[in-house]
Amino acid sequence: MTNNIFCCDSLSTALDNAGNSGFSVLVAMNTFNKTFFFVQQYRTRDKNDKTGILTIGEVGIKFCPWCGCDLERVINDNFELAKDNYEKNKEFLFEF
Repeated sequence: MTNNIFCCDSLSTALDNAGNSGFSVLVAMNTFNKTFFFVQQYRTRDKNDKTGILTIGEVGIKFCPWCGCDLERVINDNFELAKDNYEKNKEFLFEF
């Protein structure tokens, strides 16, 4: 994704970084009620780097860490884009 349709350039950049080292933001799905939400993730290495130990931290977020926008509204306003982003990057999410 190379646009800021969601809310700001920083969120779009973080969405583009899914699966790479450092911080990223991913769209996740609540398996109970099938709704989408955002998670912020940290990875110690890129998806294609098979060396060493991979450490991942992940936390759900309700507001954009950069502009403060309500992310539930962002998903509702851009549902198809959020769904496409989830399908594209779901392999990088933890399953609970």
